[in-house]
Amino acid sequence: MESRNYQATESGAVALRIPEDLWIAGQMFSRNELYAMASNGLLREVLGDCFLPHKFQITPSLRARIAAFACGRELNSGAVLARQTAAWIHGLLPEVYTLCIYTRSYHRPFQPAFGLTAEFMQTRVPDTQMVFRSRVKVTSALRSVCDCAQYDPLPVATRVLTNAISLHDPYLNYESITQALVRCEPSAERSRALRLVESFTDIAQAA
Repeated sequence: MESRNYQATESGAVALRIPEDLWIAGQMFSRNELYAMASNGLLREVLGDCFLPHKFQITPSLRARIAAFACGRELNSGAVLARQTAAWIHGLLPEVYTLCIYTRSYHRPFQPAFGLTAEFMQTRVPDTQMVFRSRVKVTSALRSVCDCAQYDPLPVATRVLTNAISLHDPYLNYESITQALVRCEPSAERSRALRLVESFTDIAQAA
């Protein structure tokens, strides 16, 4: 699973100060008030209860920085952001409310702030299956799509696959995703993911 960047260039983006530039529900405004501002085009909903003014260009690096801030000290040097969180960072999901973190050893559960939940999985991620975004370790787009298809709730997995395939990228299509899943260890999760990808292939052939 090679690592690639699936987002436009980040040049020219306004520098983000964290947490100063974040509008966080419960500080000055309620979530409903911030959501109303977002509906009127003043803010963007980015992660959980965190919003940003429209002047900031949303990029993978910016998303990774916000996710790292939400994780706090729980995101140590050996941790990797994964699954739906990584898919969001790569631009394959518009929003998420779960921080998915891979660690090499057991990590005690914790409850993050900002309206988020956290899920840990003990696993090792090869260097070829991760990328760095603002010095934050993130599973590659291909690894993220495959892991979402295996482990995340079906609506999330379906949305990630739909958005990934719509890119028409030769490194992130039916064939590459299927081949990557076939190389995974046999499991019920892998079988579910392969069936899900196959269903997309059947729909595409019928169209």
